[in-house]
Amino acid sequence: MGITVYLIRHGETTWNRAGLYQGQRDVALSARGRQQARQLARRFARTPLDLVLTSDLRRALETARALAASRRPPVPLEADGRLREMSFGQWEGLPLATIRARFGDDYAAYRADPAEGRPTGGETFRELGERAWAAVAERLARPGLRQLAVVAHGGTVKALLCRLLDLPLTLRPRLLIDNASVTAVELRGGRPPLLRYLNDTCHLRHPGSRRARGPGAGGTRPAAEPGQQGPG
Repeated sequence: MGITVYLIRHGETTWNRAGLYQGQRDVALSARGRQQARQLARRFARTPLDLVLTSDLRRALETARALAASRRPPVPLEADGRLREMSFGQWEGLPLATIRARFGDDYAAYRADPAEGRPTGGETFRELGERAWAAVAERLARPGLRQLAVVAHGGTVKALLCRLLDLPLTLRPRLLIDNASVTAVELRGGRPPLLRYLNDTCHLRHPGSRRARGPGAGGTRPAAEPGQQGPG
């Protein structure tokens, strides 16, 4: 039997809306982010899950707790610091314009090499992927696990998606992962993995609809709001 991995980005924070680099700063969900977490929980209310694995940062942990509590009995929940967002070092807490002004050379190098470019005092996308994959791989090795939800951050979701699908890390800037979105990958034993859907946010647009509750639902992504795609 195969394993389905749901990659979920946390709900919105005030720093997302303001366009600030969050990285590993421990920012809580905004009121809208908490609403998104509830909508996400309704989506998964009828979906069997064996485990909810989450970053230990509050914005992910709050989202994961809502998701785990959507089932009765609640789904087992585990937090792992290796799923934290990429460390942006001295860029954290700053908007892009300030980063470009203060750290122009470092930012240019970061943009030029999506896999190995290093934010000032931070880590590379490759390093993020290695630690995040180690956390997920440990859980995938557990006997009997068939449905795994991973609640993390935009960069972490991208890194895990690249690893699961064997995609080059240089694709990072071309992947779009919205707040409270769901990406699903089916691992099929000896066959290549299958991307079931990417960056699905239908539950945020139609929270009361039957379609929104099914993790298999697809649809066109709504337009991103200001700050929604800020790192973290």
